[in-house]
Amino acid sequence: MRKTTAFLLACLMTFLTTAGALAQDNSLPGMLAAAERALYGNERSGSLLERVARLEQDVYGREQPGALLTRTQNLYSFLTGAAGGGASVVVQLNVVEYMVFQRLTTGVGLVQRIEELERGILGATQQNLPLFERVRSLVEVVWPSGQLNVQPVRVPAETLVKVRLLSELNSATNQVGDRVRYRVVEDVMVDGRIAIPAGAEGEGRVTAVQKARPFGQAGRVEVDWGSATTFDGSAVRFNVSERAARQNQELAVAASVAGLMILGPIGLAGGFLVQGQEHIVPVGTEFFVEVARAAEVLGLSLTPVR
Repeated sequence: MRKTTAFLLACLMTFLTTAGALAQDNSLPGMLAAAERALYGNERSGSLLERVARLEQDVYGREQPGALLTRTQNLYSFLTGAAGGGASVVVQLNVVEYMVFQRLTTGVGLVQRIEELERGILGATQQNLPLFERVRSLVEVVWPSGQLNVQPVRVPAETLVKVRLLSELNSATNQVGDRVRYRVVEDVMVDGRIAIPAGAEGEGRVTAVQKARPFGQAGRVEVDWGSATTFDGSAVRFNVSERAARQNQELAVAASVAGLMILGPIGLAGGFLVQGQEHIVPVGTEFFVEVARAAEVLGLSLTPVR
């Protein structure tokens, strides 16, 4: 019995270790590959030294001194924001985009994103400059000192977040697994800092669908509200629980968001003649979700660093 228990525990520990390694590869090749994907959209060929040198040329304009591991870690932190530092390119671009356009773009390579911001803000791209200088010039347009005032903050669980639906919910057409997109419409403040910015987009999934039926049975769409991305690129998970449900009642959208229909008494005979209504929540509907569990994020203060 003890041997069996020990064997099962060993298997469990092996599984957890392997799962952790798959979730985040902090080896030198793993960090280098992540940095390349962030910048170029894919991994590059060549020796580790050649790939690091190529990245440094594109990012800084020259190769950097120091050990190969340290150089790789610096690139990884700057290009992915994985270390949570305020100087990462992810944080800087997010702040620029938020302050100018009140949005946060995700799922786009850094090169493409920088070019789009340059065209929108400066009128032309600066492809002759290394990436580091291009990002700095964008930051200085909206933040003359160039030094962003960001600090870690803790967003409590059950914090209310107002969002706007970007995908229609429709029990007649939705299927399980459909993406549900939405956008944060009001800044979420923590300790005087913007923790979840207006414009941040989130994505959830349809988890269950019930079409309208006879006998007055209404349609229903159930959604896992997923998460939205913050300034440092981390994801904050949302749900609709008691606090959000109460706020939604005040907005008079509780019935739509929850997929509930209130029907008057129709009697048994009348029930045969009544077709339930489909559950439809149109694009543009605003309602509340809430933070599913406490999250550590970088919060932005609009007060300059002193």
